[in-house]
Amino acid sequence: MNPLAKTKPTLEYIRLGIGIIGCLAFASVKGMGPQAATWIEILLLVSVLLLMPLAEVLHGKKVRSATRQRWELIAGLMLFQSLLSPVAHWTDMIGVLVWLLVRLQDAAAAFREGWTLRSWHPAFLCQLSSRIFPAIGAAWLLAYRANHMPFGFDALIVLLTAAHFHHAGFTLPLMAGLCGKAQPSALSRLSCRLILAGVPLVATGITCTHFKVFPWVEPLSVSVLVAGALGIAISQIQMAFHPGLRGITKSLFMISGLSLFVAMLLALSFGLRSFLPQWALPMPHMWAIHGTLNTFGFGLSGLLAWRQCAVFLKQ
Repeated sequence: MNPLAKTKPTLEYIRLGIGIIGCLAFASVKGMGPQAATWIEILLLVSVLLLMPLAEVLHGKKVRSATRQRWELIAGLMLFQSLLSPVAHWTDMIGVLVWLLVRLQDAAAAFREGWTLRSWHPAFLCQLSSRIFPAIGAAWLLAYRANHMPFGFDALIVLLTAAHFHHAGFTLPLMAGLCGKAQPSALSRLSCRLILAGVPLVATGITCTHFKVFPWVEPLSVSVLVAGALGIAISQIQMAFHPGLRGITKSLFMISGLSLFVAMLLALSFGLRSFLPQWALPMPHMWAIHGTLNTFGFGLSGLLAWRQCAVFLKQ
C-alpha cells in the first residue's frame, strides 16, 4: 500500500494550495529582494505553509488526523498574518504563540513516540528531531515578533535563528532519516549522528561568538553540521541513480543533492570566516544564496522526490 494513500488528498491539496497562494501573497506585499531581511521571513513561511504539509506523510507510519492537520493550517495562516504586519501589535503575538503551541504539541508527541518505541537508530532519531527542532525555531520567532532580543542578539540574528530551526532543524534531519532508512550504511548512520549534533551545536557556536568566548566552537560546530549534510547530499545524489525510480524523481533527487552540496560549502566558508575571511560571503548574500538553495533546491525538490518513493517509505 502506498503510504501517501493514508492521507485525505482533498485536505492535502487544500493545504498545499493555500500554502502556495499565501507564500506568493506574502512575497508580493513584503517584497522579494533576496538580500533584504524580508526574504528570511519568506523562506520561513515557505517551510511553514508548503514544506511542512508536503512532509506530512514522510514522518513515519503514523499520519496525523485531519483535525490536527486543519489546526496546523489555521496556525500557519495566523503566523502569516502576524508576520505580514509591518509593526508588531500585541494581537500579532497571538498568531506566533499559536504556532509555537502547535510545534510544542508536535514535539511532545515526538518525545512520546520515541519513549514508546525506545529506538536509538540514528535515522529514527533524525526523523523525530525534525518534529522537535522547529519548536525551538517557533520560540525564537515569538521573541523576534515580540521585539525581545534574547542574550542581546540583534533582531536579524534572532530571525535567522528561527529560520535555521525551521529548515536545518526540519528538512535536513527529516531527509537524513529517510536516507538512513532507504540506504542503511556507515555513511548514512554517521551523517545522521552528525546532523543530530550539528543543528544545536551551530546555535551554541553562534552564541559563543556573540559573547566572544570559545571562538573555536562556531567553526567546529559548523564543520560538524556541514560534514553530516554533505553525507546526506551524497545519499540524495545516489538516490538519483536508483534504477527503479522515474526520470522526474531522479532529477528531483539530483537537484536536491547538488543544492545541498553547494549550500553547505557556502555554510562552511562562512563558519570559517574568522580563519579565512576572504572565503566568506557577506551575510545578505548568505541568506540569499544559501537559504534559497536549502529551501527550494534541497528542501522542496527533496520532499517532492521522497513523496514518490513509496517502496522506500514502507521500509
